[in-house]
Amino acid sequence: MIRRVLAVAALTTLALATVPAVAQAAPRCLAGYMCNSQYFSDSARTNLVGVKTEHCNGEVSMWGRVTGYLNWAAYPCT
Repeated sequence: MIRRVLAVAALTTLALATVPAVAQAAPRCLAGYMCNSQYFSDSARTNLVGVKTEHCNGEVSMWGRVTGYLNWAAYPCT
């Protein structure tokens, strides 16, 4: 009984530690670029649920939530 409880606890901990790292795996924004990450609720990317914009001056603006379904783009700063 104790082994079963420990096994479930270990699997739960592993799952919770792995999912957030995968969900936030957007590419890194390099200096001299403005980057935009759009997060969607599903793989078809039909429902936008969050956006993260990294501006040329270093400011970061975000709204919504981060998921594993994203479109990412980088634009050179002028």
